Amino acid sequence: MARKPAVTGRTSIIPLVGHPVEQVKTPGPMNQWFAEQGIDAVVVPMDVRPERVAAFFDVLKATENCVGCTITMPHKQAAFAASDEVSERARRAKAVNIIRRTPSGKLVGDMTDGLAMVVALKQRGVALGGRNVLVIGAGGAGTAIAHAVAEEGAASLAIVEQDQMRQRALMADLERFYPGLAVSDAVRPGRAIDIAINATPTGMAPHDPYPYPLEMLPEATVFADAITRPVVTRWLNEAGRRGARIQTGEEMALAQVPILLTYLRFMAEAAASPAPEESGGVKRRKAAAR
Repeated sequence: MARKPAVTGRTSIIPLVGHPVEQVKTPGPMNQWFAEQGIDAVVVPMDVRPERVAAFFDVLKATENCVGCTITMPHKQAAFAASDEVSERARRAKAVNIIRRTPSGKLVGDMTDGLAMVVALKQRGVALGGRNVLVIGAGGAGTAIAHAVAEEGAASLAIVEQDQMRQRALMADLERFYPGLAVSDAVRPGRAIDIAINATPTGMAPHDPYPYPLEMLPEATVFADAITRPVVTRWLNEAGRRGARIQTGEEMALAQVPILLTYLRFMAEAAASPAPEESGGVKRRKAAAR
């Protein structure tokens, strides 16, 4: 096992900012990879309340030995606002989960949650092309996942979200960028859902209700969750008990690791599968121009 290096004044610091952060999974494998590669860098979870997060990004800009940061809920929209430049997929999601700090202090953001979900599903042998998909939640992660699923060639997307303004905004974007995609605000009769994805926090607490009733998804064969703690939510557990394939948020987080390392320029693009957006990876469905 690789020896854990000491943190010194030369160590590259990568904060992981969120509130709370006790559930985060990526620091472990990222720090293990740094140790195995002999790279003097460390990921440090930082619990920052929403009312203080703007100050955190000011500190990030000013801190020379911070090469960037990763972001978890509820700060992805704040990270988007704090970024000086963002990728196209971050612009569509209006959220950022990874920031690279340039030597001049500029913050360059991307949103890779959707890519990580797609990679994790593919690792499970799940193809999204031609499938009817339900995405629960239209926040930063849900929006990114919906766009990534659309780019993979899904036949239809049902977007379920309590905030109707956020739901309508995401649906309008999907209809504009992917003209061949059938988009709806609910599960429609005659269009059975094949794959259901939860991108909300519902399920983190022991007595949370299901994010979507399982009895309304009788033909769904795959259930995925973005929640990392618990590893298997009650919703996933019951879906698995009923015979469906399940994908955990932890699997999504592990799929995210090489993507984040590549964006921060620690890992060569060829080593990550697939590479981040800026490497020019080919998508199955091209988004329409604005």
